[in-house]
Amino acid sequence: MTATIDTVLEIDTPEHLAFRTRIAGPGRRLFAWLIDLALRAVIVVMLSVLFGTVAAAGASGLSSGLTLLALFIVDWFYFTIWELTSGGRSAGKIALKLRVVRPNGLPITWRESILRNFVRAADITMAPPYFLFLGPLVMATDDRFRRLGDMVAGTIVVVEEPATMARETVVTADPAQVEELPTMLPLDRSDLEALELFVNREHVSAARREELAEIVAEVYAQRLSMPTPRDPTAFLGALWARAQDRGARSAR
Repeated sequence: MTATIDTVLEIDTPEHLAFRTRIAGPGRRLFAWLIDLALRAVIVVMLSVLFGTVAAAGASGLSSGLTLLALFIVDWFYFTIWELTSGGRSAGKIALKLRVVRPNGLPITWRESILRNFVRAADITMAPPYFLFLGPLVMATDDRFRRLGDMVAGTIVVVEEPATMARETVVTADPAQVEELPTMLPLDRSDLEALELFVNREHVSAARREELAEIVAEVYAQRLSMPTPRDPTAFLGALWARAQDRGARSAR
């Protein structure tokens, strides 16, 4: 079977829970970077004006030195300071609802932030003979849209979306198929959690849902001594519905 390509990152936790988040694409990240670029420019200009008052007092050399120092700090530490104080976000990322995380979904630390932002200088270098920035070229060839800094630091930029509970199950069960299942089900807590996540998952393509169902349905069918289901998605929906019956009990 050909692997399905999507921009959804699935993360499994040690507690057998899973959650999904969408990986940020180059376009959204570009707009966030432009917002941060404008804010950095404003900060430098304001500091330059402030230091200009020092020059008016006759200390022009000190003013120039402070301006260059401010430019250095803003250029190299702006993103790191923002990310460490706002949970992996900068002003642009907050505006575009983006966040930098580790591959396991946990917040980044000072190590990841410093690494990804210090490598930013390489991302904005030109890539001959294309005369394009190296960062976007690397992102275009990576399945998680990572730039060089993300690859070095082991980070991913994701889209923050409000968590919503499904009002009804996405995968509906056929009552006739539910009745064919035994009352005693060989399911433990982790099985029930996995089935609940599957039948309530929104924002998943039909092809992706079918792909997941084909992997899991055969395992449960073998436990029940049943043949491989012709419709894996419907089978898992029926299995979840049977598990919700008051009369159903785990055989374990």
